[in-house]
Amino acid sequence: MTVSRDFYYEVDTRGQLTLDGMVQTDPWFLDFFYRRLASTANPHYPEHPYVSRCGDEMNYLRPADTPIVYTGFDGTKLTYAHSLHSMFRPDRLGYSNEGVLYHKAPIGTWGRIVPQIAMEIARFIEPWGHIYAFNDASARRLVPLEPFNQLEEYSVIRPREDNACIACGEANPYSLQLSFLKRLADGHITTYITPDIRLQGSLGIVHGGFVSLLLDETMGKCLSAIGVRAPTASLNVSFRNPMELGQEYEVRAWMEEQRGRKNFLRGQIVSTRESSNVVADANALFITIGQKPSA
Repeated sequence: MTVSRDFYYEVDTRGQLTLDGMVQTDPWFLDFFYRRLASTANPHYPEHPYVSRCGDEMNYLRPADTPIVYTGFDGTKLTYAHSLHSMFRPDRLGYSNEGVLYHKAPIGTWGRIVPQIAMEIARFIEPWGHIYAFNDASARRLVPLEPFNQLEEYSVIRPREDNACIACGEANPYSLQLSFLKRLADGHITTYITPDIRLQGSLGIVHGGFVSLLLDETMGKCLSAIGVRAPTASLNVSFRNPMELGQEYEVRAWMEEQRGRKNFLRGQIVSTRESSNVVADANALFITIGQKPSA
């Protein structure tokens, strides 16, 4: 009969792995340990929720914050342990109430990013409405970060890789690649945009067609976010004020009524600097497809 031997490791917020106070520095062992790391449901060790098994050895791990701590970054990969890594993706970043930066990790959902690496990444992070976003200059888009303190209030809707939509698709090289926030309490949809020269009209302000596109897309997202496929049947836009280039605006939309296959939506664009500065209001009718008409 083989008797397992149990060891109790800890990892601090700097990514240092220790056993009985001794820091583990052997590169081979660090990679070996983390390659085998997994969650454990052992009720006897609630303070050590992860385990790395090696033969008859059970190496339990208690994290000070997250089991994986990213300690290196080369611009494309975030490194942990000694040489293990996760490919860096801006849409997998999140931040806590305390301003600690995280990235999705293979174990424990999130991996903490040490301060010196976080400061390097933070050079590309800027406000996006009431949260923050990564400025992905290569793709000419802002990528919202997951705000841990608001995850129960909002969900982030991101561009899909297989979607060629001019407004929110990632597969279209000319797309605006908009992301959206869905308010979970009522399904209201919001996005934020700082228009650049791509949206300019002949008067040096945002072209009215793009104003209409932003409203149409955001209203439509209210439906697609709940699984309703419904193209626009009619769109009415009232233009109130010019939409300036280089200024941030909030585009918001909400459902007013559903009547059979008919979906009635409203939308609005306002300046984030001055909420009374309304660029445009809109109302629209979307007709659900893939569904038999009601009698």
